[in-house]
This record gives sequence, C-alpha cells and structure tokens, in this order.
Amino acid sequence: MIRIKPFLSIFYLSTIIFGSTKSFSQNTSEPEIHIITNIIHLQETAWNNDNLDSFMLFYWNSPELRFVSKKGINKGWQQVYDSYKKGYPDKTKMGILTFDIKSIELIDKKNAVVIGGWEVKNDTGTHAGYFSLWFKKMKGHWVIVVDHTS
Repeated sequence: MIRIKPFLSIFYLSTIIFGSTKSFSQNTSEPEIHIITNIIHLQETAWNNDNLDSFMLFYWNSPELRFVSKKGINKGWQQVYDSYKKGYPDKTKMGILTFDIKSIELIDKKNAVVIGGWEVKNDTGTHAGYFSLWFKKMKGHWVIVVDHTS
C-alpha cells in the first residue's frame, strides 16, 4: 500500500510557502494552476526515475477513477496501476517521459481540465500522443479523476 498523505502534505505545504510570496492582488486561479502544473512535473520526474508508485500518487485512489485510451476504459486505481505496470515493467520500457502542457482551465474551485501532449522515448523508439485530464480537488488535494490519453 502506498502512503500518500505525508507526501501530499509536504508537497502542498511547500507550494503554499513558496507560492505565498506572490502579490495578494493576483488572480485567485493562479495558485491552483501552479499547484496542478507542479503535480504534472512531479509525475514526469517520478516516471523518469522509474518510480511508478510516485507517479500514481496524484491519481484518485478510488474504484471510480477512469483511464481512457485506445485500448479501452480502465476503471479503478488498482486497474490503472496494474495496466501501467504491465505495459512498462522496467526502466527500459518506461524510458524518458516528457509532458507538454497546452492548457490548464479551472472550471470552478474544485474542478480543472488539463490538455497536453506526451512523449516517451524508450528502447522501442519514440511514442507520443495527447492527453486530457480532469483534476478534482478533494479534501484539499488535487487528484486526477479521469485521464484520457491517446
């Protein structure tokens, strides 16, 4: 079992501390966009360090999580984790991941949509596509509740 809360608490605390130096007159959505951007960068770093467990920290740990791809729909955190583990069993398959965030749009205080591109360079070549992520703020933390990757 993965222990999420201490990691997330440290992440959010550091984001609040480092983000608090900005002017109070800024747009109220900017800190939330900054947090979501940091989450995506943390996922990229975790992947590139062959750490699938850390990569999965920001997915909603629920049977209601949805992951949509050309292979179909995976339902549930464990199924998504197992699918990643099967498709990327080691560092040579995981390779180097690069995300290219195209947009982050806050729908309201608790929902955001991220659209971007991804690229993985591994031992079989370069693979690329696009993604859209639905982030939802639950219990004070942003998590991915739907991932549509092509």
